[in-house]
Amino acid sequence: MVEVPVFLINGFLESGKTSLIKDVISSNFEGQVGETLLVVCEEGEIEYEEEFLEKYKVHVQYISNQEELTREWFEKMDKEFEPARVVIEFNSFFKFDLLDLPNQYVIGQVITLIDASTFNVYFNNMKQIFNDLVKDADLIIFNRIDGIKDLASYRRMLRAFNGNAQIAFEGKNGDLSETLAEDLPYDITQSEIKLLETQYPTFYMDAFDNYERYYNKEITFLANIQELEGVDDNSEFLPGRRIMTCCANDIRFLGFETTNDINAQFKAGDWAMITVTLTREFSKITGQEEVILHLKKYVKVEQQSNDDVLSLM
Repeated sequence: MVEVPVFLINGFLESGKTSLIKDVISSNFEGQVGETLLVVCEEGEIEYEEEFLEKYKVHVQYISNQEELTREWFEKMDKEFEPARVVIEFNSFFKFDLLDLPNQYVIGQVITLIDASTFNVYFNNMKQIFNDLVKDADLIIFNRIDGIKDLASYRRMLRAFNGNAQIAFEGKNGDLSETLAEDLPYDITQSEIKLLETQYPTFYMDAFDNYERYYNKEITFLANIQELEGVDDNSEFLPGRRIMTCCANDIRFLGFETTNDINAQFKAGDWAMITVTLTREFSKITGQEEVILHLKKYVKVEQQSNDDVLSLM
């Protein structure tokens, strides 16, 4: 028996389920084998155009009430379309516990979308519905977060219903992050940020996920200096630190492509206290948009131990 993964996308009407599903199907299409059965249990403003369905080999079926979602119905769809995967755009008022799937259909991931701009209204008036929405979720995404100041409290409220789900926040650029400004071990509101050594791994990860937070700020940190591959002069370099990413056997040098705006003199292996600003711009090294630092101050310090490894954990 070949298992068929089922991806269930949940959330209130107009929470962005259709947009997410279209993005996921289109972005994962290249190299994907087989076709997709898409079960739509709630129709919003955004539609699945025929051109989209044909291009990405999607068979869509519309359901108006949960009683239609029987095991026999799924078996009929499986026989008719032989899908390699099933995506269900679930109705927020349907019961996940009542979903009766064939034995070969295995839940791969449950994602719940929440519109942060309407969270308080729904949560305060429909707590039981919220419990049903999030209790089985593997991933909870808060979208439309711009201008919302209570995101940390929103996350704490959902933890009462689901203590294990990954909770992420989608910015206006579409990027997801698990980190809020309140979570950072330094004060992101300051125009000058001096990182403690132990704070560098957090800065490294957050700078790529939420680079806009660091615009117009000066960041100072202790760095080991490495050369950038393909750069023969001191115009660009790679400051960073050795970081244990998951275990003692996985230690990597994590650094930033940095433009030497002050013509500092250095060689590979040097240690320095550097002050930089952060931008996102075209990289000549990778040929695409990247987070890039600009050097503003460089103070060489004494050699540090190569055994001084930081941790992401």
